[in-house]
Amino acid sequence: MTYIENAVTAKEIAVVTKRTVAEVEAEAAELNVFVGTDWAGRPAVSEVDARQLVSGDARRVRESEAEWSSFLARCATWTLTRDELVREAQRAAELASQRDGHGGGAGATAGVEAGRAAGADYETSNPPPTWGDQRDGNARRLFTAEPGDRPGLLDRARDLLAGSPR
Repeated sequence: MTYIENAVTAKEIAVVTKRTVAEVEAEAAELNVFVGTDWAGRPAVSEVDARQLVSGDARRVRESEAEWSSFLARCATWTLTRDELVREAQRAAELASQRDGHGGGAGATAGVEAGRAAGADYETSNPPPTWGDQRDGNARRLFTAEPGDRPGLLDRARDLLAGSPR
């Protein structure tokens, strides 16, 4: 094992947290906290890691990172689904315009309008994912805001591009 200067032993952490040494070592392994040895060769962690284990900060950070990763995955899925629907609507409108004998410009315009409508319909029926504590209703919309909320990212971008920043 690797020697750690100014280390706090797993036994000291176990005493403070009223757990067994095995439980402390298992939590350290689960939270990816390095366990080395102190000057006497006993299992130990750095002072910073010991503080995070005792205070619960290490677990909160790990859980927050997992929630953030899940949120990002939901955002990616939501965006990919919306974009695919927009592309399908654009292709269908362009093909319909070509079958009706309209030129490229009219077909492109019809495609853009159909894509916008499909995107708006999807966003209306499938609100974007929210970030925050879902359990007690403190979720924040990252992309768009509910009435009375601060503007979301897409709301601010749309307003900025339209020339009316909030």
